[in-house]
Amino acid sequence: MKALGIDLGTTSVAVVVYDTSLARPVWCRSRPHGAVLPVDDPLAAAQDASRMLELSETFLREALAEHPDVAAIGVTGQMHGVVYLDDELLPVSPLFTWQDRRGGLDIAPGETFAERLSRLTGVHVPVGYGLATHASLAHHGLVPGGAAWLATLPDAFAARLAGLSRPRAHASLAHSMGGFVVQQGAFAADGLREAGIDLRLLPEVVPDVQILGAYRGIPVAVALGDHQASFLGAVGVEEGGVLVNIGTGAQVSICVRGEPKLGSGAELRPFVRDLRLAVAATLAGGAAYQLVTAFFDRVVRLYGCEPTRSGYEVLDAAIAAWRKAGGGPFPRVRPTFYGSRWSDDNGARVEGWTAAAMTPEAFAWGVLSGVAEELHEGFLRLCSGGQKGSRTFAGAGNALRVNRHLRDAVEAAFGRPVSLAPYPEEAAQGAARWAAMALLS
Repeated sequence: MKALGIDLGTTSVAVVVYDTSLARPVWCRSRPHGAVLPVDDPLAAAQDASRMLELSETFLREALAEHPDVAAIGVTGQMHGVVYLDDELLPVSPLFTWQDRRGGLDIAPGETFAERLSRLTGVHVPVGYGLATHASLAHHGLVPGGAAWLATLPDAFAARLAGLSRPRAHASLAHSMGGFVVQQGAFAADGLREAGIDLRLLPEVVPDVQILGAYRGIPVAVALGDHQASFLGAVGVEEGGVLVNIGTGAQVSICVRGEPKLGSGAELRPFVRDLRLAVAATLAGGAAYQLVTAFFDRVVRLYGCEPTRSGYEVLDAAIAAWRKAGGGPFPRVRPTFYGSRWSDDNGARVEGWTAAAMTPEAFAWGVLSGVAEELHEGFLRLCSGGQKGSRTFAGAGNALRVNRHLRDAVEAAFGRPVSLAPYPEEAAQGAARWAAMALLS
């Protein structure tokens, strides 16, 4: 059986056709969507939702033209962010992404929108989660006219494909919006209502994998969060399996059952049936290294020159030469450029940057090592049972796949080799496998 998976990611859109009998993709397309929008507010982060939806549907049609025997369609994409939709499920706003920080503004002295939602719902709602962003937007009168629904972009796309009149969200994406009680499989309605959230805006929650409807006669599954889809694509359904996923952001997760005790900043996320993912997420994975390359590109321009090569290519070669020559001292960087999910860090920290380490390659290696070490710190916050019993130790995400130095840094931090999935676009693969599961169930 062939199943199609679509990933509406933070930087790109990817589509794969996955053959379940071969256990591999047989068709793949990926393209940067270029949907980031300029914003006046330095705390805001927005993308052109309509552009991303149109590109996704274009890829979908291309895939079906070459593989008309696709039996099911699955959708995944970036979590936490939200878009306002009209009665016909068309966007009436940008996608406010998981990088939006306006939920961290104070609603009252000493309490932010995110903190107020956390207090009233009884579940931790980090800054960047959709309902924290919505609370801030609503308070400041920024909810667009004509908004009938509030949804993640993958849920909006799946609902449109399936011909629904209302978004429906799997628990993985509903949880990613914030104010969702995993144990109950539902939003914390009383707390959200007390916080002033209009519950009529929220999607209907779907507890498990199921078919929503059909696109051109092909069944469409409820969308799955991209974190869960990456786990499904890279690890599968394996209790005790571990995934290090580094794209724009980064997560380390363990597949568990029940409600293991987690350290502060870690959380349980819905997965498949009674399985959950114990996860610690950071806000700067590949984004941290992107800042480094942009910094050095800026230095080149200050000298009146235009970069003639990719900053990634230049730094990769420089780090390789530096390491081949024996390396040397490098600064210890805590890459919390965008804050932290489990500490009060508001900005990165650099320590031990000596004169001998004052080189671009030493600094870049320090940032990569810092990304890996922050993930390992998160791993230690996860359940001790999962650490001891973990079997598969897999890696996913484009940043980890294309950057050999980042892979080496992760292996050094965790003290074990990382097994990359044999094919790229793990999240899209996971969405395809999810759709196949929905069809068979």
